[in-house]
Order: sequence, then C-alpha cells, then structure tokens
Amino acid sequence: MLKKVLLAALALVCVPNLVLAANDKIDPETYLCAELVSNETLLRGEPPLFEGLQIDGYASAAVKMDVASPDAVHIILNEVVNWCQTRPTDKVYPIWEQMRATGPVPEGDWNARTSTCADFALNQDDASGFIIWLDGYNRKANNTTKSILNSDADVRAFIDACLLSPKRTMLEVLQENAKDAPAAK
Repeated sequence: MLKKVLLAALALVCVPNLVLAANDKIDPETYLCAELVSNETLLRGEPPLFEGLQIDGYASAAVKMDVASPDAVHIILNEVVNWCQTRPTDKVYPIWEQMRATGPVPEGDWNARTSTCADFALNQDDASGFIIWLDGYNRKANNTTKSILNSDADVRAFIDACLLSPKRTMLEVLQENAKDAPAAK
C-alpha cells in the first residue's frame, strides 16, 4: 500500500509512470534472493525498483558513494536478479554491495549529502525514486531501523516537512521524520 501511494504520487526516478506493486519497506540486510526473484513486480516482467532502490541506497552508504544513479540501479538490479536465480537462500545485500563497490562511480543529480528540499520541490517527478534510495542510505549510514517508508503518513509527513524547509538537505529532513516501524500486532 505504501509503495502504491508514494510512487503513484511521484513518478519513480528510474521509470516514469511505473505500474506499481503492493510491496513495502524491506530490510536490506536480511532480504533473500528468493524474495527478489519471486517479487510480484518481477513476475509481471518489470524490475522490482522499490526494493532495488532501498538496497542500492543502503549499499551506497556502506561503500561511501553519495550519488543515486538510476543507471547503476538498473544495471545492478538486473545482474543481481540473474545471480540470485540459482542462489535462493543467499542474501541480496552482500552481492549488491560488492557490485556497487567495484562498479563505476555513479553520476547523477541526486546526492545524499547535498540535495536540498528546494531540489525536491523543483523536480518532484524525479525525486520520488531518490526518496526511496535516500531512506535506504540513511538506514545504513546512521545504523538505524528508523524509516519514512513504514506508512503513507510517514512519507507524507516527510514530503510536507521538506516542502516547508527548502534550504535544508533532504537527508536532514528525512532523519527528523524517520520513525521506528510500528510494533507487530
């Protein structure tokens, strides 16, 4: 549900007007290859970008790469899906991190440390994918489970706060708005 609301409101940076699936926040550290290759988005013939963006942001923080690159996400996602086909019990994150660390230095306009809320306000269509990527980046960079991807309300609160704070970085505003996941019932 969260994915549908976030990505329907803002066109995903990697694929504008993407048809959405019902997936939510993942834990990049524990996400298994079996989950990736059985993802309903992938089974429909589309890349599971919501999950890929989270993992890429997380891996990028680990290898000290602050730039979000749609091209890198697409390339690594395709390679990891292929790699995972015969390794369903392996975790996705270690191979993704290795590919991110050994691949080319990504280039792009969205930078975890410098992109501001004014940048977001001026280009909300491209920023939606960056929000997902930045959430993964923040979780790894700050060793936290707090996220804005827990609920539609958390995403909306982040977007509203960012629009009210154009001079601040998106990362600062995300860190203030990120919350722990609600307790399981």
